[in-house]
Amino acid sequence: MNTFLSVLLLHSLFAMPALSCNQSCFCKKYKTLKLRSTFRGQYKNVLQEQKGALISNKNQIGFAGNQFNRSPLRSELYDVNTGKGYTTSIIGKFVIIDLPQIYEINTIKFWVYDRDVTLRTFDLKVYVQNSQSLVQLVYEDTVATSIKKIKFSDTFVKQILIYDNNGSSVNQYLHILNLQAYFEF
Repeated sequence: MNTFLSVLLLHSLFAMPALSCNQSCFCKKYKTLKLRSTFRGQYKNVLQEQKGALISNKNQIGFAGNQFNRSPLRSELYDVNTGKGYTTSIIGKFVIIDLPQIYEINTIKFWVYDRDVTLRTFDLKVYVQNSQSLVQLVYEDTVATSIKKIKFSDTFVKQILIYDNNGSSVNQYLHILNLQAYFEF
C-alpha cells in the first residue's frame, strides 16, 4: 500500500504541468505589485536618515539642537523647544533632501515650528524633482502652520526641495521640525 501511495504521489508531482510566471496571471500580478511596492518605499516614510535620505545643502541651513535632535529626517522622539529640535532656512534658500533612489510618492507631510504662544505662519513652497531634473511645484502657501499634508499626483521623485519664500510671521526663518514623504492610496 505504501508503495502504491508513493508512486501515486510521484506521478501527481511530475505529471501535473508546472505553473511558471509566464502562465500564471496571479504570479504576474504579484511581481508587478512587489515591484510597485519597492518603488513606493514599501508604502512607508522614505525621508529618514536610516533609509539613506540626506539634506544635501546642510552647509547653507541651520540646525538647532544637538546631533540627535535637530534633523527633520530623524525618526526618534521629538524634544522640541526654543533653540533646539529643528532645522532653519533663511529667506531665498532651499532645504534640499536627496533620496537614495527614485521613489514614487504622492504625499508629503511637514511640521513647521508651532511650539510657542504666537501663531506662526510660514511662507513656503515645496517642489519635487525627478531623475531628469524636471522640477514640479506641489505646494505653495503664505500662511502655512503646524502640520500640513500635501497630496499630489503619483510622481517619481529623486529630490524634494522646500523653499523659504518669505520667512515666518515672527522672523525671516523657516523652521522645520519634521518631514515625511510616502505613497498613499
